[in-house]
Amino acid sequence: MKQKLFVSFSAGQSSGYMCYLILLHWMGLYEVIFILANTSQEREESLIFADKCDKFFGLNLVWIEAVINKERGVGTGFKVVNFETACRDGSIFEDMIEFYGIPNTSYPHCTRELKEVPMHKYAKTVWPDGDYLTALGIRVDEEGRVGSNPKITYPLNDPFMKDKIDVNNFWESQPFKLELLSHQGNCSWCWKKSDKKLHMLIDESPEIFDFPRRMEAKHGLSGHNIDGTKRKFFRKHRSVDNLFKEHEVIASSGRQSSIFDEEESSGCSESCEPFMGGVEA
Repeated sequence: MKQKLFVSFSAGQSSGYMCYLILLHWMGLYEVIFILANTSQEREESLIFADKCDKFFGLNLVWIEAVINKERGVGTGFKVVNFETACRDGSIFEDMIEFYGIPNTSYPHCTRELKEVPMHKYAKTVWPDGDYLTALGIRVDEEGRVGSNPKITYPLNDPFMKDKIDVNNFWESQPFKLELLSHQGNCSWCWKKSDKKLHMLIDESPEIFDFPRRMEAKHGLSGHNIDGTKRKFFRKHRSVDNLFKEHEVIASSGRQSSIFDEEESSGCSESCEPFMGGVEA
């Protein structure tokens, strides 16, 4: 009997290359399902790329979305959608925020509720015993993101040993690729992004911050907010408005890039894939 493998496709290029390699080398070894979770705040370019990968490689990709149950103790569910019907208006993300509160470094629940839980709940409708591996698209040059959970496998790290250059070379040889720059990422305004990336995005497309700004105004006190302090998305307890004011100061000083001394996080440009795996239904 073949071992079961749930492949988490993030709609990123590393993840897409992983899917290709699994199709090429592992289909005789595993019973495989490819799953993508749409948060309703994915960039359209990511959804288009996922759809192209699905059709070009023949993934039989399962598109799912979280269903946030407001009744305590029930937990997040899922529904199956497709490229055409996938939600793009932010309402799924807002449902999650309304119940669990604004996610940030202290409350990093968006990946859990919008990706991890619904994906695993779907997988358990296929394999009810939960006896499966989860494949994540972490490359060999991202070894620091590799965890120790025995139920998670990292094909680009071992056995395929592929780094970012390998991924880029592969997509350059294909008839399509992800039409995003590395700082843009699948979730365009992700709070995990470094300050440098966030300020680049403010320069390029300030309108992408309209959604998190509206969420802070509407749901700052929503969810499991113990101390009654309004939550904000970004590091150092900064709001969207704080970021924009900071950006004005930086722009007026002419020191746009020099003030950033480190990249705090890769953010969603490499996706929120390193979840725990094996979530209970």
